Amino acid sequence: MVAVRNKIQSTAVTIQDVAAAAGVSTASVSRALSGSRPVRPETLHKVLEATRRLNYQVNPVASALRGKITKTVGMVVPDITNPFFPAVVKSVEDVLHDLGMSLFLCDSSESPVVEAERIAALLNRGVDGIIVSPVDNLASRAAIAAAAKRVPLVQIDRHVNVDSDIVTVDHGAGIALAIDHLISIGADSFAFVTTAKQSSIANERLAAYMRKLRPLDRMSAHRVLRGDLTVEWGRTAALKLIDESCPRAIVCANDLIALGVLQALRSQGLKVPQDVAVTGFDDGLLAQVANPPLTSVHQPLEALGREAVRMLTSAIEDRSLPPRKLRLAPSLSIRESTVPTASETAGLSSN
Repeated sequence: MVAVRNKIQSTAVTIQDVAAAAGVSTASVSRALSGSRPVRPETLHKVLEATRRLNYQVNPVASALRGKITKTVGMVVPDITNPFFPAVVKSVEDVLHDLGMSLFLCDSSESPVVEAERIAALLNRGVDGIIVSPVDNLASRAAIAAAAKRVPLVQIDRHVNVDSDIVTVDHGAGIALAIDHLISIGADSFAFVTTAKQSSIANERLAAYMRKLRPLDRMSAHRVLRGDLTVEWGRTAALKLIDESCPRAIVCANDLIALGVLQALRSQGLKVPQDVAVTGFDDGLLAQVANPPLTSVHQPLEALGREAVRMLTSAIEDRSLPPRKLRLAPSLSIRESTVPTASETAGLSSN
């Protein structure tokens, strides 16, 4: 140690000097001071103590922050054409703007391969953190787990089994709200139109549908049509239900599917809600302008984005925070796709 000190007195302190004083490798010193990769707490303590004791001229904390903080956040969503995601992105960007931060937005096109490429590109840009809505429960896990080890990461809406912050909605409670409402208006047979993709939200909504209806009507519980989250699939599924035995109520996994269902029912001369009641999930602008206006499970989209940014920025400031999970409560917006207007009710009674 004396030899190291004598050397330091005659020349500028180097990273090799810090490594020798701390009893660790130069690579460990570099990682500890740059924050580029995680190091063990005891190693970090030794390095910081050595820099202090040797009067290392560069403040390691300030240096790490200057090299690490870019005031940019990356976000990866499965499908930007789905109206749900632009609404969430806007909320995220609004909050980031207020914080003086910028957003890099990527669309994974519902592909785990593309998703992994987008995440890698964001990491290469040096973003301070990532907000991601995973495409697939299993196929998305590797890329997200690797990213979560490098930067703070928040999973929003959808999520996979990775140690990271998560902010989502109670999707099971949302489906239960819709079914309870349909039962209250007299529906006694049901169908569920959803996606075949293995995402957390799709699985939660399907499980809630099965759990709610199995004790009431086993046929309804198993009347499930799986496709994708599009208007086209909604039309196809509704026509299939009409050809077989149309139920009294159709529960849809999102508003896009519900719009397709409404179009198909109308094309076949069926009245909504008199013949078939329909519910959606998301409650965006589409639900309000649908024909008829759509009863839909309301997701607090603004709160989703706001809470995701809150979690991410707190994790950027303190990487030692444990993973957190926040599940927001949905509500039900009741409209004419399940409850006729007063004028329609009066017309029916006069007939």
